[in-house]
This record gives sequence, structure tokens and C-alpha cells, in this order.
Amino acid sequence: MFCTLKHLSLCLEMEAFYLFNPENDMALACGDPYYMAPANARRMAAELSVLPAWYAEQGGTVWLDSPQRVEAMERQSFLPLAVNWVSEFAPVCDKVVPWGWNPSLVRRLQEAGFPVTAYPSAERMKRIRQLSGRQTAVRVLRNLYGQIGGDIPALGEAFVLSSIEEVELFVLSHSRALLKAPWSGSGRGIQYTSGSFPIPLKGWTQHILTTQHEVIGEPFYDKFLDFAMEFLADEGGQVRFIGYSLFETDKRGVYKENLLATDEAIEARISAYIPAETLRQVGRVLQVELAEVIGGSYQGYLGVDMMICRTKDGGYAIHPCVEINLRMNMGVVARLVYDNYVCRGVQGRYVIEYYAKPGEAWHSHLAFQEKYPLCLENGKVKSGYLSLTPVEGSTAYQAYILI
Repeated sequence: MFCTLKHLSLCLEMEAFYLFNPENDMALACGDPYYMAPANARRMAAELSVLPAWYAEQGGTVWLDSPQRVEAMERQSFLPLAVNWVSEFAPVCDKVVPWGWNPSLVRRLQEAGFPVTAYPSAERMKRIRQLSGRQTAVRVLRNLYGQIGGDIPALGEAFVLSSIEEVELFVLSHSRALLKAPWSGSGRGIQYTSGSFPIPLKGWTQHILTTQHEVIGEPFYDKFLDFAMEFLADEGGQVRFIGYSLFETDKRGVYKENLLATDEAIEARISAYIPAETLRQVGRVLQVELAEVIGGSYQGYLGVDMMICRTKDGGYAIHPCVEINLRMNMGVVARLVYDNYVCRGVQGRYVIEYYAKPGEAWHSHLAFQEKYPLCLENGKVKSGYLSLTPVEGSTAYQAYILI
């Protein structure tokens, strides 16, 4: 392993105010300080608002959407969480740790009376939004190839396209490809192409070029495995590797779940297809490259999504930089939940579940409790099911672990 750190502190000198704002990517795409998230995103934020309690520093304050959510969590949690709960959006701390930074959140904090030191300045927020665009991943990917060596089984190309003519030429020159909006939410802002440029695709492209000025073009790769490397950018501008994330998405690219396991076990799983030293070299180069690109503009967790892909000769290769998530992400949550609340050596799943029908979450919760009773050893989960967020009759979104 290379420089693995466990449960890193973002702010040791003061208590922090933690909040879950999963609409962050959509808010960045909009860029408007008065952005209003769609109803489903607001519901997810409310029902999973407990989630930061599982990765917050001891003594931190977690903002929940209602006093009822506090009561529900205190009733249902089997593990002691050393955090404070508040349901008022008020400046109880001088340090704010959100899921991600965007202009809309900055405005909310300003209007709530938080001190100016609690959130990025206008200039820094502009820089964070710029770095959060997919153009950053394109730049990092190109720089990686100049540093990781030609003997590494790696693949991956991406292009920044600035006109409708450039996009059309790219699409027509690839039998299968992807077009991506520079900023978009999980599983959104992506179009799959198959060598033609029909009117609907042209209309989508023109809309993205008008609103975001560029489109990202990527050849299609035969993905076999999704994983990520997670990092922490500190206030000194250094970026450090903190662990692996092995995850699954649905057909639309929306996050579903993470493997809960030790870093060593995840590395062993990935290195069945790519040599372990290749992974480590990519990680070492990324630490340097990310520090150079971010340049101290952002402090906090971030993740670099990668893929293991099948090659035409029947082998495997690594795509070392598919996306860069300049924010907290589910892979980091899974890593910290495992390291701090699960017995080392066991394996399981960390899941974000959506239930379309009222009562479905509650019935699933009861069934899992009966089928997979929770077993603790020395205050950590050894086996069984544990919901990380409250479950009620009307719940639509839930986070849970199953060991």
C-alpha cells in the first residue's frame, strides 16, 4: 500500500458543522446561487441527512432536516455516534463540512449568518466549480500518460469539444462513443452515440454548448470493473491517498453500492486483472498531479473514478481517470464506515437504496433485521444488517450495510 491514512480529520482545531447536500453536482451545473434542487434530490438530502454522522469527527455537529429525524435516529441506531445533532440551519460552528461546495450552498450559509471563514470566497468558489468540471479529468488523464510509463496496460482518451462541428466530427469518427456535459449530476448529462449524429443528439449538444460552452467526447470502452482511488487534499496543498473504492452503478450510471472490505482485499480483487504495482504507481503519480492541478484551491476528500476494461486481444487494461469527484463521495463514506465501525477482515456491502412505493422501505428493513440479525464484537459490526439512516413508513431513500 502507499501512504494509507485512516479516518483523517478535516479540522482538528475546531468542531465542524456537517451537512449532506447530494444535489451538489446539479447545483454546480446550474451555477446559479439561487438554484433550487428538484424534489427527488431534496427528499434524498432530507432522508439521508444523518449520513455525515458516520464520518464526522468526534464532537462534530450534524445538521438534520427535522427534529423528528433526530428522534428517529436515536431510536434506531445500535452504535453510539459521538456527534451533536441540530435541526436548525444556524451558525453553531465556525467550520462547515458539506458533501460538496457550490454557489447555492454558499448563499444559504451567508443568509444564515455563518462567518465568512466558514465557506469559500467568491473567487475560490469560482475556482472550485472550474476544477469540478469534466475538463479537469481530461487534463489529468493526458498528463498521467506522460508519467506512468508505456509498459503499463492502460487505455483511455477524452476530448474537450468546443463547437457543434467538432462534436459531429468526433461522433461520426467513432462507432461507439459517449458525449458528456462538463457539469452534471450522477448518471446524468451523458449521451451514448453509435456513429451517427441525429437531430435529437444535435439538439442536446447545442443546448450543452450554449449553457456550458464545451462538450466532453470519449470513445466507448468495454468496462469490466468500476473502482476508484480516494484522496484527501489538505490546507497545505498536499494530496494524499486514503484508500480504494470498489463500487457498482446501475445502467444509467447512478451509484448503487460499495464493497465493504479492507484496502488490501480490494487491491487484491483489482490486481487479479492489473498488477498491484501498476495500481500503486498510478496512485503515486495521481497524488502529485492532483496537488499540481488543485493547487490548494480545494480542501477535503475527493475521488478519481477508474475502470478495468477488456482489450481487443482478450486482456485487461486500466482506465486511470474516468471522472474526478471534487467532493465527499460514497466511496469515502464506505471506506470510513468500514475502518471505524466494522470488524477488520469481514466483508460486506454498503448500499444506497431507493424505494418507489410507500411502506416498501419499512417492510424491507424489518425483513433484513429478521434475516440478518446484527452481531457486534468489541463495539463493531461482525455480521448482519445495520441501517445507517432512519427508516419509517414513508421512507424512499436509505443507506445501510450488510456484512
